[in-house]
Amino acid sequence: MQRKDYLQNPVEHMKITAPLTVDQLMRQFSGSGSFGAGRLAAACDVYEKMLRDKECTVFLALSGAVIPAGLKVLVSDLIRRRLIDVIVCTGASMVHDAIEAVGGRHYRSSWLVDDHELYKYHLFRIYDILVAEEDYIRLDYQLAELYSKIAEARKGEPLSSREFSWELGKYLSDPQSILRSAYEMDVPIFMPAVRDSEFGFIHWLHSSQQNRKNSLVVDAFKEVPEICDICNQSPRNGMIVIGGGVPRNTVQSAALASKKGMDYAVVITMDRPETGGLSGSTLKETISWGKVKDEADKVMVIGEATMVFPLMTASVMERLGAEFRRQPPLLLEGAST
Repeated sequence: MQRKDYLQNPVEHMKITAPLTVDQLMRQFSGSGSFGAGRLAAACDVYEKMLRDKECTVFLALSGAVIPAGLKVLVSDLIRRRLIDVIVCTGASMVHDAIEAVGGRHYRSSWLVDDHELYKYHLFRIYDILVAEEDYIRLDYQLAELYSKIAEARKGEPLSSREFSWELGKYLSDPQSILRSAYEMDVPIFMPAVRDSEFGFIHWLHSSQQNRKNSLVVDAFKEVPEICDICNQSPRNGMIVIGGGVPRNTVQSAALASKKGMDYAVVITMDRPETGGLSGSTLKETISWGKVKDEADKVMVIGEATMVFPLMTASVMERLGAEFRRQPPLLLEGAST
């Protein structure tokens, strides 16, 4: 590049007037094009491109405590509007979804509370969110019974985490539940580390019951060809990553194994890349593996997801308009079978 090539795009200073819609604010961010504002505006552009691309499968990778922190209904609505095609998440994300689906709640608090006092009151803290122990107990016993129903119906057949999620959603009635919405809209949910959550300990409760004939079996390897086939059959693939870890690795590895590479990528994280972990690794690094294409539309937003993700989705939904209708890729039809 020559010197003049670096001086093509001057910063446009933000002008905030009232009233201002979310997308109008994102347009101001785009004009600035700098720091976090510029990255967030670019993320809106990439997500919009994914949704307008009729041959793109959109993956949402979820980790961290964003579901108990208030993003449950947003994710559920995105499923019902067909603005997400596949979810890959931690088991804990869906545990918190299930807690509310069976009547529990999450409560606002403070990170400054006395944790010893919370322990005495049987209240569990997730930074500045509280969950009552009895809500976990209610979930444990209701799902232990549900596991038994699933085990009897499946007669010992090993389930992938996708099939396990589908079975859970079938029995939950809360229309705002992510699991229920995914069941009704035939959106697959993969939980590659499902054992590392309350679901795993509920299985211990279920399998230790007296006179147990059939125990629920979840096969960690069964889902590998399932998610790889989705990537392989889709002409193009895109991912939105909240956090990172196992869910991000699963989506990216499926793209690598299918020799496709992601065509679109948005990563929202506050982690650093220097540790070598996947939560903070740069999208540039993924190119060396073939997980994300060099020419992909991609951006990494350094920010807290409960602020960034709602702003991004609100802006994009505003651009698409109320009449926008998106059909999921044909390869995902019949995800429950």
